[in-house]
Amino acid sequence: MGAMRRLLALALLPLLLVATACSDPGSALSRAESTGILNVGVVNNPPLTVPADSGDVTGPAADMITGYADSIDAHPSWQVGELEALAAAVDRGEVDVIIGAGSPTKGVTATSSSATGGVVLVGEQEQPLKDSINAWLANQG
Repeated sequence: MGAMRRLLALALLPLLLVATACSDPGSALSRAESTGILNVGVVNNPPLTVPADSGDVTGPAADMITGYADSIDAHPSWQVGELEALAAAVDRGEVDVIIGAGSPTKGVTATSSSATGGVVLVGEQEQPLKDSINAWLANQG
């Protein structure tokens, strides 16, 4: 019986580690800094955010988040979608920030706003990422 429990524990360990990593507060900032990729959810909201068929995103919000990503040695990976679906992706750890939304929704909170780029939405538990973006925005003044 003891060997069976050990085998089951070893089989479940990777799943437990993945679940823990996804729910770790501050993990989005750490992940972006370590991988060099900031996963950006984009709500189509011209002229603030304009997704192109090529996969690129233009507009002041895209420029703003690209500048922030550069500051942490990362580049944006764009994921275009509806706000609620993107907020759910933030909750699952698949998206780090959302740009182009007019206001927050369940599970995400707004950073400070820039004059041209609007707000960036981050997961409610992602205080280190929110603080990092707010500090960067304050220095852009």
